[in-house]
Amino acid sequence: MFKQSFLILCFLVFSTCTNTVVAQSNSKNHAQKIPFEISDSGHIFLRVRVNNSEPLLFGLDSGFEQSAITTKQAKVLNLKLYGETQTTGGGENTEDFSFTKDVSFDLSGVNFKLKEIGVLALDFPSPTPDEAIGGILGYDFISRFVVEINFTNKVINLYNPQSYRYRGRGNILPIKMLDNYPSIPATVRLPGLAPVAAMFEIDTGAGNDIFFYSPFVKEHKLLDSKQETTEAATLGIGGTSKIRIGRATSIRLGRTVIANPSVHFSQATKGDSASTFSAGHIGNGIFRQFKLVIFDQTRRRLILESNVNAR
Repeated sequence: MFKQSFLILCFLVFSTCTNTVVAQSNSKNHAQKIPFEISDSGHIFLRVRVNNSEPLLFGLDSGFEQSAITTKQAKVLNLKLYGETQTTGGGENTEDFSFTKDVSFDLSGVNFKLKEIGVLALDFPSPTPDEAIGGILGYDFISRFVVEINFTNKVINLYNPQSYRYRGRGNILPIKMLDNYPSIPATVRLPGLAPVAAMFEIDTGAGNDIFFYSPFVKEHKLLDSKQETTEAATLGIGGTSKIRIGRATSIRLGRTVIANPSVHFSQATKGDSASTFSAGHIGNGIFRQFKLVIFDQTRRRLILESNVNAR
C-alpha cells in the first residue's frame, strides 16, 4: 500500500490542491494502449520518462495524494529538493520526505508537467528483477484525466475529461473525497456479523482485496466474526504494521457482488492503517476482477465493467 499522510512542519504548506497538469498527446481526446506491468502482489507499474530520463518504473496509485519520485532518482536527475519533513504511511514509523518543483513527465507520448511532487525512499519490491522503482503517479495525476484501466489487456487509456462520454453499461459508483482520498461505498458481509456498509478508499497502490483500518475494526468488533484469522504484517511507507487476515462472505460494489474476498484487519496504533476517515481501502485484488476500472474525477464517479468471471 503506497499511501501517504503528512506530519507537516509549522512553516510548510502542503500544496497538492494547487498542482496543475499541462498534457499533450497525439490525439485530442485520448492516448490509447499505454501498457502497464502488474506485479505478483497486484501493483500496477508504468514506464515513465522524467525530465527526458530513460524510462522509469512508476506505480499507479490512487491512494497516494501527490505523485513522487524516489530520493535516489531525484539525485540522479539533479532535482532541487526543499521542505524537508516527515511522512507516515502503511507502517507505524515515519520516513524522510521532501519536495521538488516543475517536473516534466512523458508517459508513452502523453507529456505533462507537475508543479510539485514528493521525494522519498520508496523502498518497495519491483516487478522487474534488478530494476528499482522510480516513483509513483498519484491521484494528482489520475484526477486530471479520465483514466481507464484495462486489466484484461494490461493497458490504460487517458481521456480528456471535457470531451469524454461514457456509453457503456458499467456499474457507476459515486466518488467522495475523504481526507483527499477518493472513496466509494461498499457493503461487506463477514461470517456471523451484520452486513457492514461503509465508505472505502480506492487504492490501486494496494494489491490486497479489502483492508479495514484498526479504529473501524475495534468500533464494529469485526474480529468477532465467526472465522479463523491468521496473524501477519503489511509493508508500507514507515515500515510494517500488524494485521490479521481472514475471509469475507462477499463484498457488494453497487450492483456487483464478489464472493469470498480476502480481508485484512489492521492492528496498527499509528500511521495510515490507523486512520479514522474511512472504514479502510479496497485494492487491486478486487479491481482486477473487472475488465475495466474507469476513474472520472471530473464527474466524481468510478465505473466498473464486469469481466466474464466476475461474480
